[in-house]
Amino acid sequence: MEACISSMVPQIKKKQAMETRCVSSEVWQRKQREQRGWDLICGSSGVDIYIDNKVKEQIMSALSVRDQGENIIGLCGPKKRVEHSAQTAIRRAEKDHSFQKIVTTTVTKKPDITKIQTEIGNAIGLNFNDKTYVAVSTGCTRFGNSKRMITAERADLLCAKMKELQTVLIVMYDLHGRLNLGEIGIPFGEDHNGCKILLTSTSLEVLSKQMKVHKLIRDMA
Repeated sequence: MEACISSMVPQIKKKQAMETRCVSSEVWQRKQREQRGWDLICGSSGVDIYIDNKVKEQIMSALSVRDQGENIIGLCGPKKRVEHSAQTAIRRAEKDHSFQKIVTTTVTKKPDITKIQTEIGNAIGLNFNDKTYVAVSTGCTRFGNSKRMITAERADLLCAKMKELQTVLIVMYDLHGRLNLGEIGIPFGEDHNGCKILLTSTSLEVLSKQMKVHKLIRDMA
């Protein structure tokens, strides 16, 4: 029995040494991230997610620019990272009262335009199902009397409602391909300089070539 225990001691010590090295490595990595200006914002699920403060400041800087040439901002990186970075920027914008309205929606691989329109409409006080409200608030009686509006009509109503807001931020998560913002009814640039659009994607090509964002921010680990 004693011989068996004695033979196990080296293995136990080896395991303890390995665990100590792992802990030391994790502590070192955390210190390195802190020195680089990264904040730990999610560690409860067993996977630590860090936000680069430089990325956060880039997002806030881009959102603060009131220039027709920088309305669409692209945030590229791992899905969870860019989502958390965007959410951090949203909280900051809400705290600073940077926008009258902030709207978030998830696009997914097969975008549902009607669903996106409804989510944005609900957030800014436009109820497509209330025909009387739609007709009175926009002055478009033909929309109010229609039994079922087509996507283009909904886009016109959404665009008109958004233009009533001096400033609005639309955050669209998880783009997988080109999305026609005009088809949805999101005005920007000359149509509405106070509208900022923040797009997140894991694909650099989607943001730079397909969406042709005005400002591209990379949020890499």
